[in-house]
This record gives sequence, C-alpha cells and structure tokens, in this order.
Amino acid sequence: MNKKVTQTSENTSEIIKTSDGSENASSKVAPKVSKKLRKALIRAGSAFLASLCLLAATKFSFIDLIRGPKESDVVQDEDIGAFVKRDIFAVVGYYDEQKSGDKVTGKYALVPIGGKFVTVHFTKRYIESADAIYSETQNYIKGSLYTLDKYVVVDGTVEKLDDELSGKMYDWFSDNKQWLVDSQVIADTNDASEYLSDVVLSVDTVSSLNQTLVFIVTGLAALCLLYVIAELILMASGFYLDKPKKNKDEVCEKDTEQKDLEMEEDSSFEESSRENSETEPESINGEQITENTESADTDSGDFENPEEK
Repeated sequence: MNKKVTQTSENTSEIIKTSDGSENASSKVAPKVSKKLRKALIRAGSAFLASLCLLAATKFSFIDLIRGPKESDVVQDEDIGAFVKRDIFAVVGYYDEQKSGDKVTGKYALVPIGGKFVTVHFTKRYIESADAIYSETQNYIKGSLYTLDKYVVVDGTVEKLDDELSGKMYDWFSDNKQWLVDSQVIADTNDASEYLSDVVLSVDTVSSLNQTLVFIVTGLAALCLLYVIAELILMASGFYLDKPKKNKDEVCEKDTEQKDLEMEEDSSFEESSRENSETEPESINGEQITENTESADTDSGDFENPEEK
C-alpha cells in the first residue's frame, strides 16, 4: 500500500522501491535552520568583516612583514612606501628630535647614503646606538679615527619628507655648510639640494605605520579569523542544527501499527495455546483406549472356550 506524501517547508518526500517493483513513499524530516545557527552565522560574518577591517586599517602590512624588508644601498632611489633595510655606518648630525616630556623619544639624523645626506628617523630604542655612531663619525671627520667600526641595522618605510622637517634640514645645512666644506666632507656649493635628499627612512615602521601597532592589529585579525574557522567547524558538524521533530500523524500511525502488531501477536499466541490444549486430551484418550484393548485381550486369554472343554 502506497502512502501519499505531501512536501511541506519542513518535510521532504523520499520514494523507496520495493522488491516487487512497487514504489513506497516515506516522509523524511529535513533539518531546520535553527536560531542558534542564524546567530552563529551572524557572529562568524561579523568576525570575518572585523578581521578584514583590521587588516585594511594596517594597509595589509602583514604581507610586507612576512616577506621582510628589502635590502637597499641607495634609499633615496627606492619608491615611496617601500619597506627597506639599511646598515647605518655614519651620522653627520641631528637637525630635529621628538620629546615626551623631558625624555627624547626620537631623533632625525642626516646619514651619508649614495652621495647625499638622507634623513633617518631613529626611534627611542636606536638613539643610544645612533649617538655612539655620531660620536665615532665626528672623530673620523676630525682625523682622530681612521675607520668606522660601529654600525646599526635598521628597517623602515621610505617616506616623503614634509615641509616642516625639510625646512629644518635646510637650516641645519646652512649652519654647518662651512664646517662640512672645511672638513672636505662636501664641496662648496650654492645649491643645497645637490647634497640633501627629500626622503626620510622612518625606522620601525611598515607602510608608514608603527610596526608594534601592526603586529597587535594583525594578531587581533588573526584571532577573528580563527573564531570564524571554529564556527564553521561547529556548523559543519551539525552542532547548531535542531533535531528533527516527528509529525503527530506519524507518531499516531506508528503507535497504531505497534498496537495492531501486539494484538496480532496476542491472538496468535491464544490460538496456539488453544490448539495445544485440544490436541493433548486426544492423545491421552488414545493411550487409554490402547491400554484397555490390551487388557481386554489379556483377560480373554485367561478363560477357555466352554465348547472346547
């Protein structure tokens, strides 16, 4: 007997072929999208968007950090925004510094690179090393030293020098030009741009952003992506799916079938019991008849025929 199945928003129909070629339709409850799953999707989507926003805020600088800085011999020839690395062997002088209260947190130094003086912005952690290199450079220019042994390796972003810093750099050059000419560091010139570069190597930055900040923000973005992956795994495992509920009609039908089956089993058991009870007395009676017959034969053998006597 085929069952008619109507497909609803929660149920799907499945046709099963039996051995005799007939088709049997059975209803199958499909998983329902639960509120938990919807909320999980919203959370995962929000975390993914947050990770993208965080990475975009860093200009996706994590790519440059993974790739590493490019070694550069002539910083001023690099493209603006390039992430480069450079060995600093000499510092001619400082023309500006950054302060936080009374503490110096950064210095702008002029470093001879490729025939020009290029500005290098040393951060706080490099100030001590830069001062030692500056002192050695002064002694070398004065002739008290013959070699420059000290150096520091820095990496950062090549940036355009702003107007304020550029003005301070030109002022320093004008004030120290005669000393540089007398020390034969440069030749006499009326055009300072022949020796001054308009770029700055901003140390400890990537894409003009502080490297520490980029690491922190990138780490937060990575945590967001890990959360998204964890949610996707839970979704794939069916953690957020509601268990399918059986229809009332199916439950009633199964209960009815179960009761019918139990009644059939009870009736068959009663019939078998009745048959057994009817069969046993006949056999007993048969045995009794046989025994009576045998006893009758025996008794007849004990008496003689009167005629024979």
